[in-house]
Amino acid sequence: MTLRSNSIKFNGKESIDFWEKKSNSINLGLTKEQLLSKDLKKIAKELIHIEKMKNNFVKIVLKNLEQLDFSELIEYPKFFIKESQIKKKITSSNISGLNIVSVDGSSVIKKFMNVDFSFLKAIAVKYHFKKNHEANIKYFPDLSGFNNYAVRGNYINREEDIIEAKVSMDMNFMELKLLNDLIEKSTDIDLIILDGSIVIMPINLLFSKDFEISIKYDSLLQEYNKLYSNCKEKGIILIGSIKDTRTSALSHLLRDSIQLLNSSGLNLNDFINSNYRQVIEYFSDLDLFNKILSKYERSCIFNCKMEIDKIRDTGIKKEIPYYFPLTFYAFYIKTTQYDIPCRIEFFVEENDSFKKATEKADLISSIISPISSLNERYGLPIPQIEAHRRAVFKSHEINLLFNHLTRILNVNGINLLEKRRNRRPF
Repeated sequence: MTLRSNSIKFNGKESIDFWEKKSNSINLGLTKEQLLSKDLKKIAKELIHIEKMKNNFVKIVLKNLEQLDFSELIEYPKFFIKESQIKKKITSSNISGLNIVSVDGSSVIKKFMNVDFSFLKAIAVKYHFKKNHEANIKYFPDLSGFNNYAVRGNYINREEDIIEAKVSMDMNFMELKLLNDLIEKSTDIDLIILDGSIVIMPINLLFSKDFEISIKYDSLLQEYNKLYSNCKEKGIILIGSIKDTRTSALSHLLRDSIQLLNSSGLNLNDFINSNYRQVIEYFSDLDLFNKILSKYERSCIFNCKMEIDKIRDTGIKKEIPYYFPLTFYAFYIKTTQYDIPCRIEFFVEENDSFKKATEKADLISSIISPISSLNERYGLPIPQIEAHRRAVFKSHEINLLFNHLTRILNVNGINLLEKRRNRRPF
């Protein structure tokens, strides 16, 4: 949480300089008794005050829902909210007969002084829904849904962030390759759920000076391109379902839009008196829309992952415009009463209208709603939950693979030296 030096007003009655208050409360080397009796109470009081401000802002938003109308703004290219209202009701479809695939993977890195080993695993699940809450399940590429491993040795000495970037790309590539192989063998997939974003990894990897990362990045771009092309060719809806995110993209878009809506009859005084521009800084998108959305509602769609445009603008990867002639959108959907919303990403053709993007968002919402509301406290699509359950590494799996590797190395006189932090004698 960032505490800024601005004075924050609550209901126009109270002004607190949080930065000054916070810096005054920082005393190093306190006893547990001092923390329990004083400082923890201060922190709790600050958070309580912030939550009151946030709740007050949400009340103002809900009070002014009809006036928060973006109809006159969505045609502007640089206005990234692409629906007129900030939220809308969703309907559930009858999904009997649909085939929904989800893929997930996990990785574990074992780090030593002279080498790193990465253990990777990826599993795809395919649900054929006979009824909304009844399905046949198949697993790929292993019928039991557990065995699809890879092990990589990182022998060249590199900084830890480079190693982690390589492992992340290997994991991502493994998942996409599995999906592309499955799509090419199947003729009946209706929707695919990726665990996480559907857009390529961060743009900074494009400029990496590490040759191996550049090679891996190129391979990953091609696999993404293949996935998008396969989905378009076979009429498959591809979505990314993101469980947890700290992004504030949509809340910041809302903040920047409020001042533009003066002509729509919006009562700006309510927002100004709440000091909305600063209050919004305390919100993530999930936090804000958890308070705004009710069950079976979704947020407006908005342009996301603008890094694609940045890559195009650099001119370094001249094939990028041909790989990704797409527009990426996101929205937040609340499928249960007691869980936070889920962020959903999807794409349409670059020249498609906003209306078509809205229709696709409505269709996606209607399909994932009935399969994400089986548990009122955990609102993720059940194929995504099952893929994660199968893909996550169990400790015995790692031990089996790693112990066999170390036995081979030990026979040949090679001992792996752990880092000091892992072999302290105390």
